[in-house]
Amino acid sequence: MHGSEVTDETLLNNLREDDPGAFEAIYRRYWRQLFVFVYQQIGSKEESKEVLQDLMLSLWQNRAESRIHNLRSFLFIAARNLVNMHFRREINLRKYREYQLMQEVFENIEIDYVINEKDLRKAIDGALEKLPEKTASIFRMNKLDDVSVNKIATHMGLSDKAVEYHLTKSMKAVRKHLQRFLSDN
Repeated sequence: MHGSEVTDETLLNNLREDDPGAFEAIYRRYWRQLFVFVYQQIGSKEESKEVLQDLMLSLWQNRAESRIHNLRSFLFIAARNLVNMHFRREINLRKYREYQLMQEVFENIEIDYVINEKDLRKAIDGALEKLPEKTASIFRMNKLDDVSVNKIATHMGLSDKAVEYHLTKSMKAVRKHLQRFLSDN
């Protein structure tokens, strides 16, 4: 089956009948357009590919009960919805990572009062300014931007152990600086 010679309607009918060739034709016909559409919104090739993988997987898994009338519209609307879900997850993950960071920072520190989040961020930035640039950068990437140790290691040309060393060093420095910050306030 040559995807460019067959209408979307025929492809959908064949897809509903479990034809993997129809799925492949849909994939080849729309993947590049969908990738550009998703990538323009997300800005990450890997994350865009993941969103499209989820879209195509859903299309295949739901092929039998599919009520699609316009394939192109369906694919782009589904892609937009998945991008929106991606951003909601990213926002929630970032909030969670900031919460988690605060929990790590305040571990073993007794606090008698609640401090302003802006002052806290300022204190953390102050602690990071005193660290070597590489150590501070690794802390920011991991704790604030949620980049994995492995990705940081690859990006910076370091071993995972070296990145973990920098993270341990930065966490100790931030805790120490915050203890002083809290005792001064």
